[in-house]
Amino acid sequence: MQLLEMGHEIEFTYKNKEYFIPNFQDGRSLILDSEELCDYTHDINKFIKIAQVDGMTIGELFKNHNDKIEFGTIY
Repeated sequence: MQLLEMGHEIEFTYKNKEYFIPNFQDGRSLILDSEELCDYTHDINKFIKIAQVDGMTIGELFKNHNDKIEFGTIY
């Protein structure tokens, strides 16, 4: 959460799928294989509630399943 608030972009792998959270001019989105999985938003709190992976929000995933996430590059 702190990295998102600081404006970082994050790459991570979950269940052998590579995800990307960019910080574009339009805001943040969750991207899988060039497909946007949620609308762009500048509101981090809204983002962690609307971005979902396997039916879990990003907030839930990062908080409760971080042992199953492999973080890649953090920009």
